[in-house]
Amino acid sequence: MHYLALLGSHEKNGITAGYLQAVIDALPTDATVDTVFLRDYEIYPDTKERACPALDEIEAKMAASDFWIICAPTYWGGLSGVMKQFFDCMRFRLVRMNSVADTLPGKYQNKHYLSMTTCFISSADNFFTGITDQTFVTIDRVLSGAGLIKVGEFVGTGTWGTHAPRPKKLAECQRWGQKIAHRPRKDDNTLKRYILLFFMIAIMALITMGLQAWWFGVFAAGTFWLTYVTFVIIFYVLLASILHFFTFVRHRRR
Repeated sequence: MHYLALLGSHEKNGITAGYLQAVIDALPTDATVDTVFLRDYEIYPDTKERACPALDEIEAKMAASDFWIICAPTYWGGLSGVMKQFFDCMRFRLVRMNSVADTLPGKYQNKHYLSMTTCFISSADNFFTGITDQTFVTIDRVLSGAGLIKVGEFVGTGTWGTHAPRPKKLAECQRWGQKIAHRPRKDDNTLKRYILLFFMIAIMALITMGLQAWWFGVFAAGTFWLTYVTFVIIFYVLLASILHFFTFVRHRRR
């Protein structure tokens, strides 16, 4: 397995880098790992006259890897400028765009990634304020647009006033390294899952309400199918919204 670790911090050996290294150290010894510290590269947007050599080099590593680890601190409630600039400059290399400017997945579709960030505030404060949410939203927007599949998120809270990674969080990083090394490979079948969910609800509701109508006569004459259809639609929308929130919208904060 080939892993690519992208570090978008200001310091090459800071706390954020320490957490990233803990994940890398927990990977199998036979794994191939490329670590890219973005500040080592002169990154600028491609133009018609000249492509950016640094982007060419990093893009080759991205194409060769099976799994990306995206690691950057949270500044001002958002993704660090180092990583954001890289994403901005890589835009037309990550995705395809059609004639009406729709963004379509590019050649990296169905690769997997882990998102990592750090912040000054404590776990408790971040739990209630969600200061790191926008960082994950930005990463997800870029990589999901490119067709990648997210495996998980890590938050290293409480970095203010400290000079080294917290042991508890280092242990969590090590668990992530072991987890991504042994994860089952899967494709993004989100739409298929929602369709299956709808039919599961429809079948179970039909059985349940049919038994209620047969045994207890709880439905007025001529209203069964109207009640059934409205129940299935309302229940599906509510359940799908809840599942979508906890799966895609709500981000890790502690």
